Amino acid sequence: MKLITSPQRMGPLDRRGFFRGSLAALGSLWMASKGLGQQSGSPDVPPNFFETYGKLDESARHEKYTVRYLRDTAPPFHIPPYHGERYKDKVPDTLDIAERAKLGVQVMTAITDPRADYEIFWFADFFRNPPVMTHDYNDWVQNVEGFEEALPLLRVATGSSLNDHVDPVWMSGILRSIGPDGLIYLPMNDCPWTRINAAVGYLNPVWLPGGKQTTIADVSLTQVACVETCERMIGTMTVYYLRDRNPMWKQAIEKMIDRLAACAIDKGDYAYLPSGSIVPGAEFGACAMPSGRMAGEFSGRVIQGLAQYYKVSGYGPARDLAAKLARYMRFHAGYYEPDGRSLVGDDEHVWFQEFGIGDLRYGGHGHSHGIALLSLLEYGAAVNDAETLAFVKGGYEWIKANNSNSSLVGFFAEIMMPGYTRSESCFNADMIAMALKLTDAGVADYWDDADRWARNHFLETQLLDPSWIAGVAARSAAKPVEVNETSDRVAERSVGAFSGWSTGNDWVQKDHMGIQHCCTPQACRAMYYLWEHILGFKDGTLRVNLLLNRASEWCDVHSYIPYEGRVDLKIKKHCGQTLVRMPEWVAAKDSQVACEVGGRPRSITWQGRYIALGQALPGERISIRFPISERTVRETIGGLSYKLEIRGNTVVSIDPRGQNGALYERAYFRGPVRWREVDRFVPQRTIYW
Repeated sequence: MKLITSPQRMGPLDRRGFFRGSLAALGSLWMASKGLGQQSGSPDVPPNFFETYGKLDESARHEKYTVRYLRDTAPPFHIPPYHGERYKDKVPDTLDIAERAKLGVQVMTAITDPRADYEIFWFADFFRNPPVMTHDYNDWVQNVEGFEEALPLLRVATGSSLNDHVDPVWMSGILRSIGPDGLIYLPMNDCPWTRINAAVGYLNPVWLPGGKQTTIADVSLTQVACVETCERMIGTMTVYYLRDRNPMWKQAIEKMIDRLAACAIDKGDYAYLPSGSIVPGAEFGACAMPSGRMAGEFSGRVIQGLAQYYKVSGYGPARDLAAKLARYMRFHAGYYEPDGRSLVGDDEHVWFQEFGIGDLRYGGHGHSHGIALLSLLEYGAAVNDAETLAFVKGGYEWIKANNSNSSLVGFFAEIMMPGYTRSESCFNADMIAMALKLTDAGVADYWDDADRWARNHFLETQLLDPSWIAGVAARSAAKPVEVNETSDRVAERSVGAFSGWSTGNDWVQKDHMGIQHCCTPQACRAMYYLWEHILGFKDGTLRVNLLLNRASEWCDVHSYIPYEGRVDLKIKKHCGQTLVRMPEWVAAKDSQVACEVGGRPRSITWQGRYIALGQALPGERISIRFPISERTVRETIGGLSYKLEIRGNTVVSIDPRGQNGALYERAYFRGPVRWREVDRFVPQRTIYW
């Protein structure tokens, strides 16, 4: 996060008239896109959205604030263009990760403040009139939750240059925030919102030179750093290093890792990182072992970045620190059983008391458990640690089976406790990432989990149609726009965001605010994982793992699911062998699975869940057909019972219907296949992340 000083007090941005007019126009675009018989429409992205609403409004830049970073200047760097092949294609109007990723680029750049070096507004409140986006201390999710990491990944997948003036400003701010010791420092004073809702639990105590300490409420503090300010920065700078190979990134990463290792409390075979924060020139004092959720926050999350950098560089200190932190999380943090089951942390019991829950042993905050397991998975895969991978598999399976969650649709509760009604997209993203990466590591086959969850609750809770927000706002109490808020095009700028408080049938629970953008970058990163894993090519073999639309240098995948049981491959390069995985509802060796090449039948053989099609030649169009049917089930989601109608593994309707951004409004999937024209991009280089 970049904290700023103001040359003058911000005035309220009361633009209710503009908000109503622009949202009405946007709503009409979505009405058209929903079809009403129009075959060219799309349930994903409205026509001309990016041209009309996607670009940042730069009109307020004259109100520029002065950012007080630790360094006056950043070392020189250059963000290379995202080169690749671009062309138009007509595809079935079904789930398209690249098109959704374009919306991810839109929201991550559109919720920024041009006056403040494009600092994000971390929170949006729809249940007030007018709706607002809010600055406060929690804007640091821009750094801590990985906006800067997710944005270049989605640009790799999509080639999108939308608002690409944001990226260099973000990265310059990061480089100017790195202290002489290698840690990321946050400016803390002279800003209208810096200390609003400051994260006391994360930053206290604040250690001063000479072993003294204070608290974050001390207004004399100008710069502070903690473990959390660095965690996602290792991965972020690694992504940039992979793109331009500038040694500056490598030097910064390794200095940060060395400093984190020096900060760690070493206990021999394990280590943990201290809570609290420091000012420049200070050292962390003696620190009691953090437990529960705080253990995951300070010592669990950082393992992912360490493992990612080790895979890229082979840097031994990254591996060594990750190994000690992994042993701490598994055996000493009090957050998991030895088999991976999630324990309620000591610092989480207060939540259960608020709900009248007694001494519950298993459960706790979903994302804190999920992101720590994902980080352990990254480490286990990087060093081929079978025991750690088995531990993660046990934790993943327990979460799937926990009755707070629905593995059928991919609803994973914000807090795993009986009857909890809300899901958090960052936890859903953790589970999809684990499904893909456990499969990739050869631990088990979880392709169907990833496919089913992506098609249902995960991407159903990406905000596509914000027209319902106007009705919610109109029913809400009027409230003045405060100094740290904006009411400027809140609904439009939020398109592409992921819900933080969805229910089984609604984008947001009634009267539970709107968006907490800690979820958005986590979910955007998971979209990249999905895009990356749809297909792969190795040793002459093309392997299609997920039957989702995708363009690639080897072939383009056109998926008709769930309209029809059909997928077409447009072959671009010679493939010595072509393997396509059949979805979970198709029985192995089902005689109804058929293949045609250029309209002529081709025989197939089965290899587990994959069908082998033999070699494929450039210019061939391979069409695979298989059965698909619809069924009705009852499912408990968030403690409530729903009736779901499921086509293949895609929920096409839910009863009762939602009220605040209703989910699963998908009756169009029962009709004839709709088509859309899309701008395709095939990157010249892919980052394997």
